[in-house]
Amino acid sequence: MINKDRLLAITDGIVAIAATIMVLQLTIPEKAGFAAVAAQWPVMLAYIISFLQIFLAWHEHHDSVAPAEWINHRIFLVNCAWLFFITLLPFVTAIVGRSPDDRASMLLYIGVLFLVQLVISIESRMIVNLNNCTIVDAPVIRQIRIISFAGYAAAAVCALIHPFSSFIIILILTAAEIIVMCRYDGRVTAKIKKRRAEQKTENNQAE
Repeated sequence: MINKDRLLAITDGIVAIAATIMVLQLTIPEKAGFAAVAAQWPVMLAYIISFLQIFLAWHEHHDSVAPAEWINHRIFLVNCAWLFFITLLPFVTAIVGRSPDDRASMLLYIGVLFLVQLVISIESRMIVNLNNCTIVDAPVIRQIRIISFAGYAAAAVCALIHPFSSFIIILILTAAEIIVMCRYDGRVTAKIKKRRAEQKTENNQAE
């Protein structure tokens, strides 16, 4: 079996590095000024989307691994595959940022994002089966996966017709995933506050 803490340590480190080097896709303009910076907007848009997608993927990884007591070698290998696709994101982000209207570039970008989501879904299922557990925040993770797979499929179809429109679709699905997470947190927070109020009332009545 693989030590869970060691697996999380190396995973968190690699994810952090991938997110950090993403900014290297932005180049320093030869001339100062807003116009020179704004000229890089396709790369900036790709950077923003990929940066958010990396941490949404990390969130899903966290919720999948958190309840695990055992991590076997198969899960370890799948986790390595997931990290491989995570580390590919800076590369494909650079490609699509410089050629947002190129069909092949966009399909490559969508393909890597899809594989990131697919592999973490597989790893999550393997963890659940091995540990006979339920992943943390399972309802919101389920919604995020549905949004992701549907969004990537729509983006891939659009890439065949109008590649840049795929950017918009991925941006929308990224925003939708964040909204789903925040709404879920809102419901959980409301339940916590309600429970605290009930406990306070019970304690007052007991006194």
